[in-house]
Amino acid sequence: MNSHLSHPRLTTAPGWRVGVLTATSGALLAAFFVVPGTLAHDGVDSGNVAASFRRGLVAYWDSGSPDFPRQLDSTVEFWFRFHLVKASLSALLLAAVVVLGVLLGRLARQRAEERPGRLLLVPAGALVALLGPFALVALVANVQGAVAPFASLLPMLTGGDAHSDGELARTLAQMRQQIADHPTEGHSPALTAMTGDFALYHAVLAAMAATVGLALAGVAAVLWRRHRAVPDARSRRATKAGIAASALCAVLTLVIAVANTTSAAHSSQALAAFLDGGW
Repeated sequence: MNSHLSHPRLTTAPGWRVGVLTATSGALLAAFFVVPGTLAHDGVDSGNVAASFRRGLVAYWDSGSPDFPRQLDSTVEFWFRFHLVKASLSALLLAAVVVLGVLLGRLARQRAEERPGRLLLVPAGALVALLGPFALVALVANVQGAVAPFASLLPMLTGGDAHSDGELARTLAQMRQQIADHPTEGHSPALTAMTGDFALYHAVLAAMAATVGLALAGVAAVLWRRHRAVPDARSRRATKAGIAASALCAVLTLVIAVANTTSAAHSSQALAAFLDGGW
């Protein structure tokens, strides 16, 4: 009697949790793409942020003041809020995907007759494999953008119709010349602010990439210690694939950390390379 009653408890409850977590992950993914675009601050939104930033930067450069003019201040504030919302949604999405992955791992270790059906587990597993890396990268990128919103706007100086903007072209040429004349000091207030935020932008990415890289290295080490205890050959192959993927991603993220540490330490040269077409 008791064993008969326990069977639905083993199958229905885990399946229900998988379904709820899958639906939650899908809703958070939709919110990630939809909600930030509805934000607006002082007339700046996702549709005009690039044009607003270009005009604000030209005014900032011409002013000679260390303080942002109103338009640039509004643009940077909007961009901060935009990335803050996306970072929050990314964190929630990553948490949901991690919990879903843990639950699926537990279900995979159950006997076949005790698991929910493949029609539920297969798409949920694919969702974890796709959304896990996406959520992690999105979280890192948007934390970086929220911490250094001014620097994260800089790529907008070279996109779209930027090349046809004569005032912007003049401003960028003057920036390049000033960095060439004074590579490490003697910059105008605007260029000093750009250099400082550019250093912060790369330092944040370096710190987060190092953290992720060390965490992935730890995952690879744990999987390596456990793989010999895995009972069947198919599971051992999957574990070895996880070890290889974790180790490779750890190496790549640590390389990114080193590269961004160098850029943060030499932010004037990095900014000059950016203004010349690099990043």
